[in-house]
Amino acid sequence: MNNNRTLFPMLCLCLPLLCFTASTGNAAESSDSESWEFAGELFGLGARVDGTTSAGEDIDVPLHDLLDNLDFAFMGSLAARKGKWTLFADLIYVKVGEQATIPLDAPQPLEADLDLDLKQVISTFGAGYQVAETQSTDISLLAGGRYLKMDADLKYDIGSLYSGRESDSGSNWDFIVGARGQTNLSDQWYIHYYADIGTGDSDLTWQALAGINYRFTKVHLTLGYAYMDWEFDKDSMLKDFTLSGPYAGIKFRF
Repeated sequence: MNNNRTLFPMLCLCLPLLCFTASTGNAAESSDSESWEFAGELFGLGARVDGTTSAGEDIDVPLHDLLDNLDFAFMGSLAARKGKWTLFADLIYVKVGEQATIPLDAPQPLEADLDLDLKQVISTFGAGYQVAETQSTDISLLAGGRYLKMDADLKYDIGSLYSGRESDSGSNWDFIVGARGQTNLSDQWYIHYYADIGTGDSDLTWQALAGINYRFTKVHLTLGYAYMDWEFDKDSMLKDFTLSGPYAGIKFRF
C-alpha cells in the first residue's frame, strides 16, 4: 500500500467496516434480452478482521468496537446487463470518529486528549461475460479492478504542555480476474457464488463469497458469507489482513 507510516495501528481500526464488494456482479440475472437491464443493491456486513502490521503486531478487532464510534457509512452497488455482458461497480464509504483521554506515565500525572477521524473508501468494478448457461445455472468470467483508500487524522493535547496533529493516508489499485455464477433452486430461491484474485499495488488480493437469495418481482433478499484477503509489500503500513463474516442485503431491479 502506498502510504505514510506514522499511524498504521489506527488505520487498522476501520477495517471491520469494509464490506465485500462482489455481490453486485450477481445482481443482474441471466437474460436473453438485447436491451440493458439494471440492478442495484444496499448491503451490510458483520465481520471480524485479522492481520499483521509491518512491525509484526497482530490485529484482531471485533465489529462492536467500530460500531460504537461510527459516524457515517454508505454501502451500495450498481450493475447493468446486456445479452451476455455485465458491467458492475461497488462503493463503500466509512467515516469513524473517536475521542479518548489516556493517562500517561510521567513524573507528574498527565493525560492526553485524543481526537481521531478515520475515512475509508473501497470499490470493486469491472465487466463479466457469460461463458456457460443451463436451465438452472449461469456462469460468467470477469475482469476489473479494486481500489482501497484509507485516511486518518489525529489531534492530541497533552495537558498544557503540548498539542499537535498527525495525518496518514494510503491507497491501493489492483487488477482482478475471477468468476461468478448463480443456480436456481426453485422459482423463488437461488444461490450465488463469486471468487476473484488479483495483484498490483498489493502483492496479492483475493475474495470469495456465496449466499442464498429469495426473489420477489423486482426485489431480492440475500444472505451469505464472504472472505477477503490482502497481502501488501514490505513498505506498507500493513503486512496483511483478512476480513470475513456474514452479510445481508436487498437487491433492486429496474
